[in-house]
Amino acid sequence: MNIRTIKFDDQDFFTQGHHKLEPLSWRRERVDRGFAGLDGAVSIDLGRRERKLKQRGYLTAESVTALTRLMEEVSAYIDGLCYNLVDQKGILYPYVRMDDFTLRGSISSGNQSRCEYEITYTQLSS
Repeated sequence: MNIRTIKFDDQDFFTQGHHKLEPLSWRRERVDRGFAGLDGAVSIDLGRRERKLKQRGYLTAESVTALTRLMEEVSAYIDGLCYNLVDQKGILYPYVRMDDFTLRGSISSGNQSRCEYEITYTQLSS
């Protein structure tokens, strides 16, 4: 199923404009210990931890006021809670926390207002 939009907490923030989601690899934790008389080290795998997801694109709205309101609605999700994230292909990323929402450059306006942005998410579990 190709829904062609990214949804965070089932919200339609990213229906207009160009958006790209890039899931990075999962991080693993381990502990390495050396002991007297041991040639080398003992490595204890503590398992898979979290992974980062990067989203980039352009937020678009009818006016600067509407774009400002949209940016406030998106940034309100930097609250430490986990939500579902669905990409353009319909792939579900559960247990996702929004960590950072950054504007890249200034707001441009014409027929529509738009600005470039980047969001960093952390997926805590699958």
